[in-house]
Amino acid sequence: MTIPEPDFVHKLVLLGDTGVGKTSLVQRYVYNSMSTDVGRTLGAILHVKQIRLRNLLHKLVIWDLGGGESFAALREQYCANASGAFMVFDRTQPQSFYNISRWLTALRAGAGNVPVIFVENKIDLESSLDPKEVMSKVEREAVRYIQTSAIENRNVDLAFKSLLEMILDKIGVK
Repeated sequence: MTIPEPDFVHKLVLLGDTGVGKTSLVQRYVYNSMSTDVGRTLGAILHVKQIRLRNLLHKLVIWDLGGGESFAALREQYCANASGAFMVFDRTQPQSFYNISRWLTALRAGAGNVPVIFVENKIDLESSLDPKEVMSKVEREAVRYIQTSAIENRNVDLAFKSLLEMILDKIGVK
């Protein structure tokens, strides 16, 4: 059996603080599994998934970037040539939301003005964030916003499909 060549290859990056659920989101999306024993990501882990959208085959190369400060110097390099990005924050950790600006700066320095989705993860838990503050930042940064739960598999596929749709719109694919 031969594997068909994709029509497009897209590099997607997941950015955000340690512990916000980036790895869990990727595991749920790529492998449809969920491990409660996810450790801290060191550096970057690559995952690949092929999907069909708009009658074309897309190969998604998904970069799950470690959120630790020890990798801060490499953020821009990891983001280079990205097609789009998720800025993931944990609704139970307000600081992870406030740190999104730092991640966005690194993304834009490394990849330019690529499509971005703010992902408020862990919606299965009580929020410690002010929804008005979240929406204000979303509007100010002119990005999309999706709430997800990797544990409950809520809106995970929607988030990835939405980002791919944004990328295709930006490059003019009908």
